[in-house]
Amino acid sequence: MEYKDYKHVIPIQIRFIDIDRLDHVNNACFLSYFELGRVKYFNQVLNKHINWQNSGFVIARTEIDHITPIYLTDEIFCFTKIIKIGTKSITIKNSLVKKIGQEFIECANGIGVLVSMNYLNKTSIEMPLKWRQLIEEFEN
Repeated sequence: MEYKDYKHVIPIQIRFIDIDRLDHVNNACFLSYFELGRVKYFNQVLNKHINWQNSGFVIARTEIDHITPIYLTDEIFCFTKIIKIGTKSITIKNSLVKKIGQEFIECANGIGVLVSMNYLNKTSIEMPLKWRQLIEEFEN
């Protein structure tokens, strides 16, 4: 995995409650970690150009590949990027990695398809041109 291809990364704080009986982060937490990455990504890239009270995205599909366990004392990061922009949807990719010394080891990666929504009307919408432009500018 080439982490230089990602322009967005955040540290993830592992909470004690995230740990299961096998002493590693429970798989259910991975979607929450991806969500944190996604929210921070949108806050940075779309900034004030989106009114989350009126419009935004909903998740239509997610998938996760679990590669290696994450433990309570691991230092982990969530890398996020948009890999496809459609008319009404985007495909987002996340990677959870742990840092050991200067090396990054991928623990999991996931893909999510998000649909642009008008929250007030509860209908899908074409992605606003400004959102598309800001994402393309950030990713390119």
